[in-house]
Amino acid sequence: MRVVLIGPVPPYRGGIAQYTAQLHAALAESDEQFTISFSRQFPAFMYPGGSDKEPEPHAYLPAVEYIIDAANPLTWPAIGRRIQSLNPDLIVVQWWHVYWAPFIIWMKRLARRSGKRMVVICHNVDDHESAGWKVRLRSLALRGCKELFVHSSRHREILGEMFPEASIRMHPIPAYDAFPAPDTKLPRQARTELLFFGLIRPYKGLDILLRALAQLADRDFHLTIAGESWDGVASYERIISEGGFSEKVDMLNAYVSNQSAANLFARADAVVLPYRSASGSAVAALALNYRKPVIASRIGGLPDIVAPGTGILFEPENVDALAGALSRVMDEDRWYEPKAIEATNERLTWRSLASELKGG
Repeated sequence: MRVVLIGPVPPYRGGIAQYTAQLHAALAESDEQFTISFSRQFPAFMYPGGSDKEPEPHAYLPAVEYIIDAANPLTWPAIGRRIQSLNPDLIVVQWWHVYWAPFIIWMKRLARRSGKRMVVICHNVDDHESAGWKVRLRSLALRGCKELFVHSSRHREILGEMFPEASIRMHPIPAYDAFPAPDTKLPRQARTELLFFGLIRPYKGLDILLRALAQLADRDFHLTIAGESWDGVASYERIISEGGFSEKVDMLNAYVSNQSAANLFARADAVVLPYRSASGSAVAALALNYRKPVIASRIGGLPDIVAPGTGILFEPENVDALAGALSRVMDEDRWYEPKAIEATNERLTWRSLASELKGG
């Protein structure tokens, strides 16, 4: 099968770029595969965290053309001509932000006119923190798409209700196994090492985690918060200070390289995902890769990843329930089963995701 995959790949930053790179490699194992990425992904004002590219040197992927200027629709017809010249059996595009609605609409029309099969991977079905107009624009973009692909059972149900005419397939996000192995053993700071990792946004619920830890301030734990905040960290620092556990928290409000991430995950006893909403989670996929258990909200795609024995699920935004889960981690040596994590990694692979994406 000849497949054209459209999306960001390194050196672009973030979970979607890592996802696309992993899918690119999985498709290339069995298909004639081409990936079209971006010469410019976002206008600068949409990325207040600084550059949307990794500052560290990064190898460009083979069979990738960095030619899409997403901010300039006048350049899109050339992309259409390039896709048609490749004559693919399948076009794969990705949805994760309302910004992509015009491009998805344009691609939908291109596929219809050319008679090409197209699948839209829907990363953020809930469109985190979205206003009503964003939901309507998402509906406009996805309406009429014949094939959609999601990463959770819940979001397959949601899109099935919205678009009953569409064929919707699902596969949880596998481990991000292209990340490097740890190269440094970080010193432990406490009996229990906790990690909150990734870009800090309100929907990720860092405040919920901090309020839960305030109930456990006298316990022997250390929390590492690793990731950029676009909105500042003053509100989080206030919760930490008022909770009386400032000496137990390291906040790394900056870009974290893949190698540094590997070392942080290696030290962690548990990775905490106290999300208010989640379609899937690149952080959960990283935890799987490093064989780390997670404590996660029972929301979105997280229950599809956090199988029995691989971690603890708690009700979203329930501070007391999260405090109880954290207390269990601090008290029990065997609160999870390493064999269950291995079994999940064997069950969820990029090869099986690629097969499901293509339709079996």
